[in-house]
Amino acid sequence: MYLSPARLSCITKALGGDFMKNAIATVLRGGPTPAGFCLALALGAQLPGAAIAQSSWPDGPVQLYVPASPGGGTDVVARIIADKLQQQNGAPYVVVNSPGGGGAVAAEQVRNSDPNGQTLLFFHTGLLTAYHTGAYSNNPMEEFTLLALMPVAGSNALAVPSDSPFESVADLVEAAKTDPGAISVGVQLRGLTHFIGGLLASDSGATFRFVEAGSDSDKLVQLQGKQINAAVINSSNTKQYVDTGALRVLGTIAATPERDPLMPNTPSVVEQGYESVLFGTDFMVMGPLGMDPDTVTAINDAITAAAIDPSTGEQLATFGMPVTALPEADMIGKLQQTDQRIKTTATALDLN
Repeated sequence: MYLSPARLSCITKALGGDFMKNAIATVLRGGPTPAGFCLALALGAQLPGAAIAQSSWPDGPVQLYVPASPGGGTDVVARIIADKLQQQNGAPYVVVNSPGGGGAVAAEQVRNSDPNGQTLLFFHTGLLTAYHTGAYSNNPMEEFTLLALMPVAGSNALAVPSDSPFESVADLVEAAKTDPGAISVGVQLRGLTHFIGGLLASDSGATFRFVEAGSDSDKLVQLQGKQINAAVINSSNTKQYVDTGALRVLGTIAATPERDPLMPNTPSVVEQGYESVLFGTDFMVMGPLGMDPDTVTAINDAITAAAIDPSTGEQLATFGMPVTALPEADMIGKLQQTDQRIKTTATALDLN
């Protein structure tokens, strides 16, 4: 039996405070049913505001498909949330790393799965970018059930090897203007990082050579091996390499022009004069179409509770990826706005 913290609070307030709280806890632990508990629940179902999502989720192990290699930012956040969910409801959560195709491989596994809530996709709005740039053929807004939306208060980094001749974004732009196509920038082609690179190219008038460099982990290897001149990588994944002197960050890109607190001494790309290079990331949890509404609510409640838990915030802060979570009533509208902006910009950049 699943009762989210929010719904448990609602029931206990409506049905008698501490007595009901203790009674519910006893039942959930498998203990004897306290006298009057079932009757109280039956009566409570008739009270305003005491509606309960009748969902059996999770019903066994939950597979969480992550379109990224182990150790990357998306993988780290997924594992922290999965661990918190397991603590919350006792079900095992298996993170399945399935990189490739800008998220398409993992997305298809979930899209074609049973809509029972046991197979979920944990990714970010890069899946929308992949769709609007032609890298993924199925519209995420129409072919999936949105279960949770978690805006990230973090950034991406424009990184180069530490011995690169480029000391600023302007240096990189000038080189790309002087010799169009000579400067290689590692991205996931037609994915989120390609989109960010395209914004810089459009704003600056430079011609970069965007190359497929895979996941953040792959980009880090290629940068250090000097196979590419620069790369767009999540800042949290870049910081340790900056701290050890292996890489240098020329600028950060986020939803706002401010510097990333993770790298307070690094100016944002906007701060360096490229004012349209603004783009943030939202993590998404999605399931296949046809999911039961009560299951959707149960999953949203559980993920929201996991995301806003103070211990989750502390863990994510160490990786420079603090997240919030939107309530079920607000998440679809927010994602629709993001989807429209991506669609409009992809067309303007001729990436679709």
